[in-house]
Amino acid sequence: MKIGDILINRGDKKSFQINEISGVAFCGKNEGKTLLITAGVHGGEYVGIETCMRLTGELEPERMYGNVVICPVLNKDGFLHGVKQICTVDGKNLNREFPGDKDGTFTQKIAYDVEKYLYTLADFIVDLHGGDMNEKLIPLIFFPYDAGEKMREYVGDIAGRMNVYFRVGSYADNGLYSYAAKKNIPAMLYERGGHGIWSESDVIAEKEDLYKLMEILGIIREGYDISVNKSQKEIIKAEYVGADSDGFWYPYFTVGDNVKEGELLGIVKNMDGIVVQMVRAKFDGIILYYTLSLGVRKNDTLMAYGREI
Repeated sequence: MKIGDILINRGDKKSFQINEISGVAFCGKNEGKTLLITAGVHGGEYVGIETCMRLTGELEPERMYGNVVICPVLNKDGFLHGVKQICTVDGKNLNREFPGDKDGTFTQKIAYDVEKYLYTLADFIVDLHGGDMNEKLIPLIFFPYDAGEKMREYVGDIAGRMNVYFRVGSYADNGLYSYAAKKNIPAMLYERGGHGIWSESDVIAEKEDLYKLMEILGIIREGYDISVNKSQKEIIKAEYVGADSDGFWYPYFTVGDNVKEGELLGIVKNMDGIVVQMVRAKFDGIILYYTLSLGVRKNDTLMAYGREI
């Protein structure tokens, strides 16, 4: 296997660095598919980052049928500076910069290199996220709903075998996973954890799902249970609510709560204590994630809720 000009021989494990991207590649002793696992697109989403670190110490290429490439922290600047969502070098959100630009800003160049050097390797991509430092979230997977029926059914079926509460059909097109799907690379975005912490139980659960994913792809053959998760629900309609202005955010519901159409989900007050935004449910649904921060800026995501099929 080659990543750029870096050669990894069969049965070997090798760390690599290409510009700002670093990771660990496992080249299986036997032929098979290549799985790309990315995390740390947002530096404060820690469960995926720690899960990747654990996997880099556990995988055994001599027992693998195919390859696994792991990039634990794509946004190292955001991770080391402890900021939510952005890279401090240029103030950009990496997950909003695909396709990238080789002549662009710091973050845009990272997005370009992900596409140039990592997309080209992958038979499947899973991008690990979670609620950021200011978010609470229920474990879920976003999968491409607008990249053709074949892609939707294939990735949706895989997502349906993971140990999360919901799989959410997404129409996004400028994120790491969603742009990959537009390029006809099967991909999904896995969300677990949040509010600036990680737990051992979350890391164990996420790692278990990644081993299941490798089993599904035939990369490992360890007998993991890859049956359909019958308790998981599919969301085909979701609403993402943004702040109309800077202010104070007061949510009235938490993740997993059921809400009714017209119900007041939360309010935003300005610096004078006057209510400037009332968030009401547009349809019956369930809260998927919301912002914990008291202070919000204009266009910050306040809450997301969805409706099951």
